[in-house]
Amino acid sequence: MPKNQIEAEIEYVLSAAIKKCGNLHDAEDLTQETILSALIYLEKGGIIDNPRTFLSVLLNRKYYDMLRRKYRIPTVSIGDDFDIADDSDFTEDFVRCEEAEQIRREVAYLTESYRSVIVKYYFHNQNLHEISEELGLPVGTVKSRLDFGRKQMKKGFEKMKKYQENSYMPQHLAVRNSGRFGMDGEPMSLTEGDTLAQNLLILAYEKPITVSDLSKSIGVATAYVEPIINKLVEGELMKRMGDGKVYTDFIIYHASDYVKYIHEAEAFVEEHIEAYTEPLQIAIKELKETSFYSQRLERFMMIQIAEGLFECMESVREKPQIIPDRPNGGKWIAFATIWPQNYSIPEEKRGKEEYGLSGRRCTRIDSYLDAKNLKLYNFESSLDPTGWRKHQGYGFNNFQDVEDNMLKFFYLVKNSINPKTVDLDTRMIKSIPILEERGFITTKNGSPEVLIPILSHEEEKLFLGICSKAQKTFGDNIRPYLAQWCKTHIKEIPPHLTSVPDQKRTMPYEPNVMMFVYEAIHQGVHPRDLGYICPETFAVFD
Repeated sequence: MPKNQIEAEIEYVLSAAIKKCGNLHDAEDLTQETILSALIYLEKGGIIDNPRTFLSVLLNRKYYDMLRRKYRIPTVSIGDDFDIADDSDFTEDFVRCEEAEQIRREVAYLTESYRSVIVKYYFHNQNLHEISEELGLPVGTVKSRLDFGRKQMKKGFEKMKKYQENSYMPQHLAVRNSGRFGMDGEPMSLTEGDTLAQNLLILAYEKPITVSDLSKSIGVATAYVEPIINKLVEGELMKRMGDGKVYTDFIIYHASDYVKYIHEAEAFVEEHIEAYTEPLQIAIKELKETSFYSQRLERFMMIQIAEGLFECMESVREKPQIIPDRPNGGKWIAFATIWPQNYSIPEEKRGKEEYGLSGRRCTRIDSYLDAKNLKLYNFESSLDPTGWRKHQGYGFNNFQDVEDNMLKFFYLVKNSINPKTVDLDTRMIKSIPILEERGFITTKNGSPEVLIPILSHEEEKLFLGICSKAQKTFGDNIRPYLAQWCKTHIKEIPPHLTSVPDQKRTMPYEPNVMMFVYEAIHQGVHPRDLGYICPETFAVFD
């Protein structure tokens, strides 16, 4: 066979090499080696009947040789006391893979029980006993799961950088906001239950990135990623640049940020607790003099007054926090926290209490039946053992629907109106046992009674006035000390992220609202155990 017939197939060989190598530089080297070997074979008297088939086989062999040279497939030992099968079978499996990313895909396709062990051992460099303790599994079970997983991945992880960790170990991103939600619960509703959207936001945080590179990083085809990116851009959680790159346009914290300075913050609160307890005790005395006093309302008031910390934070800055208008009637600033799988607070970073709190919300319904408006005020804190489950289990898609129907239900019960005869979602009627379990209502003789405080609009005005006065005093008392704190406790953010106000950069490091509440309880200002479950909720209607 003439040499020119081999040389005529160079374009075909180069095309095949590019598909295998994924880059032109390696493909050109591989093509050169393949053509050269074929020409040497001819010069030695070899016969080639079908040049394209011959070159394809030769190309594959040269490609596998290249992989062996490049990665030198190593031997993995999982432990001195654990037998591992010979590595030759794994080497052959590896070189049969056209790209090492296929191994990463295999890890991503493992079920969680195997994947978590593989990732912890090979990617996080944890030993058998650490994994055993963290997952609560016998060491033998960990070993067997590693043995199963190693057949698909083992070593060669140096090649697996194209897929980011989020592709095989997705993280949970909890998006929250200051300000007013959009009509469909934005921004939280843009990511709730959407693991892909959450991890795209994480991957686009540190620097602007193309949608194509995002797709490669997360291991999902661009066609599936693009609609989600568009949704996040339209919802203003992401921003698109002129060159087509996108980036996440809000600050992202890590779970560890909230405990980074926890002991310093607790010491700060102990030192300055009187700034809070003095106005609080005056407010409690005023509340007890009203006709609508209850311990439930007193507890709500404790948190409400302590939230003066947030307002005080606004005034210790040179620039105010401006909350912009958003799509769909929203007006908010987003922030979020990454919660890694199985995250637990290190023992040395645990505080005296769990200081969980969601900021105050007010749900309002205008012109319901004979009422001009109904209101429902809510906190969720770690003081309420059911607080974090307050909106779960009712069958609604979001907490806003839960609160709307909950508020209507309280109004109907208070006014002895049969819920089955009016406009009320039947899911709320079916949820009466849940409402009772979580301390909102009780049932007597088969009929529900509301347990949360219900104020008239005049009483609401008086109650919030008492809170507001104490809040202001607390803020005035604590302001100079907080100003000094914020100068030395600020989170670094990516340089391209210019929309983040300073208030959000110190937020996870700040002394916590609930730290003041708990410290007041420790000092006997308010009982910790009320003898009943107390959702931090009250309603307003006449």
